[in-house]
Amino acid sequence: MPKPLILLSSGRTMLQARGDDAQATKMGCDADYVEAIVRAGGSPLLLPPHGDKEATRSAIAMADGLLLTGGGDIHSLCYGHEPHPKSTDQDPARDATELLAIDFALKRGLPVLGVSRGLQLINVASGGTLVQHIPSGDEAVKHESKGFAGLLLHTVSIEEGSQLHGILGSTEMAVNSFHHQATHKVGAGLKVTARAKDGVVEALESIDGRPILGVQFHPEEAAPFYPNFDKLFKWLIRKARDRND
Repeated sequence: MPKPLILLSSGRTMLQARGDDAQATKMGCDADYVEAIVRAGGSPLLLPPHGDKEATRSAIAMADGLLLTGGGDIHSLCYGHEPHPKSTDQDPARDATELLAIDFALKRGLPVLGVSRGLQLINVASGGTLVQHIPSGDEAVKHESKGFAGLLLHTVSIEEGSQLHGILGSTEMAVNSFHHQATHKVGAGLKVTARAKDGVVEALESIDGRPILGVQFHPEEAAPFYPNFDKLFKWLIRKARDRND
């Protein structure tokens, strides 16, 4: 049986070109995402952040599922707000590509899993807005870690009976955290199914049970140390297979 083809969003990184002062651009995503999809039984395919509508449509037409990876901040103009001075690493072409991919994926009924930035994109695509910068300092919950990927920084409370609860089998768990932005207004057709103790949204999913799920933490980075996080990627593969049966 062919493995489900999972489209992974990707970003761009500026690299120093060899032998001179020029810079080169690399497009890709962290290997952890690719390895998580392979472990879960899927076949990963990268979607470059090119901003081309028809190229994105063609990629979605081949796919069985969509994984929206983490990365830089979504430009605030995507949800009608002025930019915050703390916003960083923005890429309008990536924003455009991924918003198109979500639209095409939902129209095809593909399962969608969003990680960190990916959760925020699902929300923005549904008409939601973001908190552009969570104040840092002496807050009880640390959201923007700079350290070890396997360090679980804080706990989240998960709504009983939600898709996320069904996947992870728990109503509370410890997670890692690498973000300074978060969900503000929740988009149409979505509901909050997990929060940190300070109220920050840690998971969103479809209100009607469709396979649309976003998490603010990074399961791909935690899974090599805590295999329970792999269940999220196995869910995506299972939903992709179910769609093809």
